[in-house]
Amino acid sequence: MLVEVLILFLALCSVNLNTNVFGKEFSFCDPDLCGGKRNAHIACNNYREFARSCPRDASILDVSPFKRFFVQAHNSRRNFVALGLLPGFEPAKRMATMVWDDELAYLAELNLRKCHLSHDQCIHTYRFRNSGQCLAAFGIQKGKRIHLVNDIIEPTLSGWFRESNYIDSSYVDKPPLYRSDLKRWGHFLEIVVDRNTHVGCAVMTFTDPKYKDFYIIRMACNYAALYDGSSPIYEKGETASSCAFGSNPDYPGLCSLHEYFDINYDEVYGPRYDSLR
Repeated sequence: MLVEVLILFLALCSVNLNTNVFGKEFSFCDPDLCGGKRNAHIACNNYREFARSCPRDASILDVSPFKRFFVQAHNSRRNFVALGLLPGFEPAKRMATMVWDDELAYLAELNLRKCHLSHDQCIHTYRFRNSGQCLAAFGIQKGKRIHLVNDIIEPTLSGWFRESNYIDSSYVDKPPLYRSDLKRWGHFLEIVVDRNTHVGCAVMTFTDPKYKDFYIIRMACNYAALYDGSSPIYEKGETASSCAFGSNPDYPGLCSLHEYFDINYDEVYGPRYDSLR
């Protein structure tokens, strides 16, 4: 617990600060976070500034009052799947209830500050050794008062969730990550990975002369775990039947918040798919 709190403090307060705990130096520039690659991490030597290529009016929205809405938007959809209510998909025996994570949100913000809609080369942390990431971009008519939940969070999650229309339950057993159309349905799989216990998101706005009548919105969410091709997205079976501490009373298809998940198990049992986020 001490180590987790310290890591979170480092992420939020100083991306350049290194420290030594129990003989181990914690730094986002640690090559061990990125498969041995040096300076590959999005937060390595990152001063939380916008890239020079960003529009002058680029702005990061304050999402802190809306953390629970991001979490609810994910958990309600995970619950829907876990209960077996999504046509063509079987229920889940053991799916985690997500909670907010400030470190993941910080890393999601750094992605947006590049002002380039692309996944980061490395976003892993000491707690989450194989993190996932979902990105979205769209426009909102100028003159409209933007409501973060109704105009950004819910439409984005709904769009990712609708990607289930392009696949079937067989993708849950062994995702065909080699397919060229992965980007059409990969977001859906990411938000229903059973061991995805934590999520953190960020939102930015800016204008583009090419689209004079719109505000451009971009949203990034980082996750505790990334799907891979060696293990199922979730184990099919009777809803919550494998949850050691029972189900969540607010989301009966998901496990209790007391449930333990080995988030990083794919480091041992399967390959990483960093290039496929």
